[in-house]
Amino acid sequence: MARKPSGRSNSMSKPVDLNLIPYLDVVVNIIMFMLFTSTGLIQIGVINVNAPRYQDPLDGSGSDKQDDKEEKKDLNLTVGITYKGFYIAAVGGVLPGQEPPVEGAEPAAQDKEPTIRLLGNDPACASAMARNVPPPAACYDYKHLTLKMIDIKNAFPQETKVIIFAQPDVPYEVLVKVMDATRQQADRALFYDVILSPEIS
Repeated sequence: MARKPSGRSNSMSKPVDLNLIPYLDVVVNIIMFMLFTSTGLIQIGVINVNAPRYQDPLDGSGSDKQDDKEEKKDLNLTVGITYKGFYIAAVGGVLPGQEPPVEGAEPAAQDKEPTIRLLGNDPACASAMARNVPPPAACYDYKHLTLKMIDIKNAFPQETKVIIFAQPDVPYEVLVKVMDATRQQADRALFYDVILSPEIS
């Protein structure tokens, strides 16, 4: 008499389908992560370089042709927000402070004065400046900053970039107001291409 196979042995002999969906999810997530992170690694640094001049081999002069116009150099206008006020600098150096130099003072001490000092009529501003702590946003002279930007724009009408950096703990409101003060005055555009930079020591 033949034995009937048990249900257990029948279940073992059936083929089992492998579920690949979880593995595909993992692979797709890894690929997406690698694509997003690789874009940040492509640009390591930017170096300003000038391409070499082309000299026509058929030109028998043997000398490079000079352009009539000189190459335009970047202004690199920088506005620094510090606990003492605003420092305004460019390629030529830092603009001097508001106050005239003190006779007999060392040049290094004079160079540390900001281009636009804090408003000293408020006791809170004077106290913050004396203690070298972040002052309130109302202590900064934004109107004077806009006037300086107008003077610089008159001298460099084609320039649109400004680099802004701030000392640690400067209120975010100050940064926004500085961007507003350097961007435009009435209907005239000043320096609207803003580059935020880490603090420069």
